[in-house]
Amino acid sequence: MEKFNKNTILHIHLPLLIVQITFGSLSPFTKLALKYFTPFSVVFFRVYFTALLFASIFFLYKKEKIMDIKHFAWLALFGFFGVAGNQLFYVTGVSITTAVNAGILQTTIPIFTLIVAIFLRKEELTPIKIAGTLIAISGVAYLIDFGRFHLNGNIWGDLFLLCNSCFYAVYLVISKRMLAIYNSFTVITYVFLFAAVMILPFTISSVASINYSTIPANGYAALLMVLIFGTVVPYAVVTFALRKTQSSSVAIYSYLQPLIASVLSALVVGETITVKIIISAFIIILGVSFVTFAGIFRFNKILSRIKGFIE
Repeated sequence: MEKFNKNTILHIHLPLLIVQITFGSLSPFTKLALKYFTPFSVVFFRVYFTALLFASIFFLYKKEKIMDIKHFAWLALFGFFGVAGNQLFYVTGVSITTAVNAGILQTTIPIFTLIVAIFLRKEELTPIKIAGTLIAISGVAYLIDFGRFHLNGNIWGDLFLLCNSCFYAVYLVISKRMLAIYNSFTVITYVFLFAAVMILPFTISSVASINYSTIPANGYAALLMVLIFGTVVPYAVVTFALRKTQSSSVAIYSYLQPLIASVLSALVVGETITVKIIISAFIIILGVSFVTFAGIFRFNKILSRIKGFIE
């Protein structure tokens, strides 16, 4: 983690804090927007607004050319996992569960990322990572309570949110292929453009069926918050911050997201923060911390020393 001084505060810590505040606002404001808009219409507006904005900036100023036609296939695949399928699962999940649960379950993304990376042989499996994964999974199981599995209630929403995390994890692992070749803004722009094409058959009827004249001003305000502060700002700012810091710093700040989401959910949509939610959030974050910071804190060396001391 970078030290605090004037330069790092302005170029690293403040941008990362802004990213987590804006991402943390996504679930409660999405929940509020869903009172007036259908889930798939929210996906449509979020993807198309961001795609048009990023494309306008890209084709006016960046104009980086794609060197191989095969790379378009990879970018389309990123669009499917990183935006299209990801957002369809997310908004559908938020619509039938709580915004607090959504904020907490987003912390499972690093766990799914580890699983996908190991499966694709991009990362080595270690005992501490196994322990962290099991701890995080137990936190998810406690939150969802699989013993109550039935066809109503929040459980389907929670499962959709886990699918959202899984899709995004696949995107994080496989997207490194193109990020090593092209500028990150180039990749993001094409990802959203391909996603916009993919979601159109699923969302266009929802957009056409809405009676926009009956939606009050606070409904449009909530949607605007989702578009600006839940999508455009975090994508733009995190790209700026990642150029100047390590991914571990981003991971540390990401643990603020469930706390921010829970507080905003209580303030914006009046949801209750229960003891069960607090306990499950602590368990999940503990497990994710084990996995994410295993190398930083040298847990494996500590375990080896303890084992040697016992022997």
